[in-house]
Amino acid sequence: MPNFPKTSGWPERTWRNVYAADVARGYVPGAQQWHMFGITDTASNVERIIREVGMPNTMTVPNGVQLTVVSTSAADTMTLKIRYLDGDLVERVEAVQLTGTTPVLTQATDIRAINNAYVLNGGAVGTITGSAGGVQQLRINPGDVQYNAALYRVPAGKRLMIATMFAGSSSGSTVAKAIVKFEGSFANGDRFADQGYLHPMAAIALQDNSETMTFGPFAIPSGEWIAFTVISDKPATVSAGAFGWLENDD
Repeated sequence: MPNFPKTSGWPERTWRNVYAADVARGYVPGAQQWHMFGITDTASNVERIIREVGMPNTMTVPNGVQLTVVSTSAADTMTLKIRYLDGDLVERVEAVQLTGTTPVLTQATDIRAINNAYVLNGGAVGTITGSAGGVQQLRINPGDVQYNAALYRVPAGKRLMIATMFAGSSSGSTVAKAIVKFEGSFANGDRFADQGYLHPMAAIALQDNSETMTFGPFAIPSGEWIAFTVISDKPATVSAGAFGWLENDD
């Protein structure tokens, strides 16, 4: 690596104002690519997090739980990888061997957030769910390869830097008017991550169109949730997500 000014903290990068180039060149300690994607079908005038159809409308934060994972199809016998945060909010990955319609317990018993889940060897045949206490925490619908959710909790020791957001709404001939909000679990110095309360930070209005916003980067502190939510006056299919990177919170 060339002889380059100190890059271990935020101030050194602020004055140079070349964030993306720093990440690409390896000057940002602990930096790794990050993205999230969610899609859902809306009902009229019902606000929901943009995530798989069949998931609850509101978020229930897991508090050190063990998941029961099962499919509605006996053909789902592939490996499911779950990226989660443990009791200390440290990011972990567990590989679960699915056994079709026979429930399987995760080895992890201290899950506090599900940040992603995906199957190996093709898409789901049935509906794969991971639940605790009767509440679904992940869901992969038939034909999907992953849990599509615009919902994420920043791991301990990390800072999330968001550089791009996108959202789109399609309703065919119903001309649905959708409001997509970007929300976080903090406001004015107060933090609500463990309660699962989300506060709006930005919003756009969509009517059978899409928007992409490039800016920032916008920093999200460790331990906080971010999510995209939607409310529409008529049924529509809505997607949203973001791109950026994770870096060490030092």
